[in-house]
Amino acid sequence: MANTSLLQIRTSAEDKEKASEILNKLGTNLSAVVNMMIKQIILTEGIPFEVKMNHSVYSDTEAVKEVEATMAFEGMDLTEEDVRMLYAYKSGKVSGDELRQQILSEDR
Repeated sequence: MANTSLLQIRTSAEDKEKASEILNKLGTNLSAVVNMMIKQIILTEGIPFEVKMNHSVYSDTEAVKEVEATMAFEGMDLTEEDVRMLYAYKSGKVSGDELRQQILSEDR
């Protein structure tokens, strides 16, 4: 590969071995995946996956009810489908980007 540069990272031997085994089963390796991630950082101009602290003090139901109340206060009542999507998002079953695509593809 022309114009390459060496990148060194530190990680535990156990994590490296586990990741290498998984990636080998997927037909790739750590070097290829790190290069993919670097390309995605460049393309998206950000970290190519969600990074967050998940220390919610609310249960899923409490969080959804709070959104419902806030929206109602603003005169925007949520449909049953809206509430279903909030629960799916809160539980991690769907990402914000996936929901955004779903909403934008619907005829509203």
